[in-house]
Amino acid sequence: MLRPGGHLLIEVPDPESRYAALLGKWWVSYFQPQHLHFIPQDNLCAELAALGYTVVAVDRRTPHVPLDLTAACALFLGHCLPAADSPWRTKTPSDAQRRLRRTLTHASAPALLAARSADRLLAPLASRDRLRQRLRVIARRNPDAG
Repeated sequence: MLRPGGHLLIEVPDPESRYAALLGKWWVSYFQPQHLHFIPQDNLCAELAALGYTVVAVDRRTPHVPLDLTAACALFLGHCLPAADSPWRTKTPSDAQRRLRRTLTHASAPALLAARSADRLLAPLASRDRLRQRLRVIARRNPDAG
């Protein structure tokens, strides 16, 4: 649907990010079911070329949002805490279980604040290192594309 000469912007999680390797299943960009496929930069550029596009720019610096450690900490704590009262549970938690989860959630605030501080301190490095979590590609549709 894009006319020849038109531009396409693609922004996706960067599976080649160091955070992806360091945080593993706790990396927030593995967010399921939103992200079903992770495509490395070289594969994305090759596929765009095969579809009749010319890659104009690749940016891994600008799209970075410093939240990886905070989100990983939150995901980990959510996994470790007693189960929440979720609609898919077959048995609702007791009042004591709810109070315990609320108390432990409040007690985990210092860990989340430390992770947030670390994210903000490491943010300048993300633009120079492979800590960033997003990949942005701008491609132009070739005039002769079918």
